Parts: sequence; structure tokens; C-alpha cells
Amino acid sequence: MFRLPVLYKISAFILIIPFMFSVASATDTMKGDNKHVRIWNKFANDSLALHKKLTEGKKLEVKTSVGGYANVKDFYVEHRYYDNGRLVSQVQWEKDDPTTLHTIEVYVHDKQGRVVRDYMAAYLPFYHNAPTQTLISFHHYTGKLHAFRSFDASGDVVLERCTGKNQKGQDVNMLLDEDDLINDPDDLMGSKDYNSCFDVLKQDKLGKYIIPQ
Repeated sequence: MFRLPVLYKISAFILIIPFMFSVASATDTMKGDNKHVRIWNKFANDSLALHKKLTEGKKLEVKTSVGGYANVKDFYVEHRYYDNGRLVSQVQWEKDDPTTLHTIEVYVHDKQGRVVRDYMAAYLPFYHNAPTQTLISFHHYTGKLHAFRSFDASGDVVLERCTGKNQKGQDVNMLLDEDDLINDPDDLMGSKDYNSCFDVLKQDKLGKYIIPQ
């Protein structure tokens, strides 16, 4: 079974699933799109550069494990970096080629220790032309609500998520993928809970954050 990246526990890991069922079309498209390949590979390299900036020369706890998939046992070596129990980043390298990146996730925290941005790039096993998924997520916290909006490295919004409790103490568990954001079939985007979650999340474009920082 394909092992999904952690992505800050409740982040956009569900987006990886469609890629696993459309590998042929995705890889064929990327082979013919040099701009896409260049941008997404640069994003993966920039994410790795941010990981190094946040971890090199610091006394961090590093947990290392080996993982793989149903048909590829022990495919990668994963290193998870913790600063006083707070996950800073996790990086997977191909076990048979330790210089080849498999996935990377990097988390930027505020002074309260909360994630405010996270970055992820993932390659398919045995396919390294370009990442098959990239995510840049911006987080915001309002009262007991935690919302984030995720982009891919091309600048498209691909996910919105909000969880917690609203001002009335009611549970909020909202998830909108690309199709939902275009069609809004459940009319969530006009709801009071949606506004409470996302009106304060002003990041609607990547801007300078196309370069992980």
C-alpha cells in the first residue's frame, strides 16, 4: 500500500490518492511540459534548501526509519527532524540511491509553535522526471478554528480545510478540494462557518512564497 506523507497531520494528503490511479497520464503530461517540470523540480529543490536552513548546525532530535510499498519493500530512508518535540521537517531518500529525493515536507512555525506554512513535494517510486505532487499550505487560527489553504507549485488553489469549533461551540469539519472550490456543490463558501475560517486567511496567491521560506 502506498504510504502517504504526514503533511501536518490533517493537511492535504488526500490529494495524493488520485495521482496513484493516474500515473500514466500524469507522467506523460509532465514529459511534454518542460515548464511544469522545471518549476516543480525547482520547488522541490527550494524546499530541500529550506529544510537545510532550518536544521543544519542545530541540535535537533532526528528519528530515522526505513519504509516502502507493497511491491517495493524498503524503498526509502526517512529522517524526521524535531525541535523540542516539534516536527520541523521530514525527508525521504531512495534507499538504493541515497542522493535521490523521494519526498520532502517542511514546516514553518510561529512563536507559539503553531504551523503557519508547510511545503511538500513528492516523487513517484522509479519516476524522477518531476514531482507528481507539490503543496504549499498557509495556516490561520481563529479562536478554536484552524484553517489552511493549499496551492500547488504552479500557483493553483487545490484545497481548503477548516476544523475546530465555531463561536457557538459547534464542531466544524470543512474540506473543499479543487472541484468543490469551483462548483461549491454544498454551498459551503457562503456559510458563516466558511467566512469565520477563511475571511481572515488573506493568502489567496502564492506571491513570494513560491520560494519556500
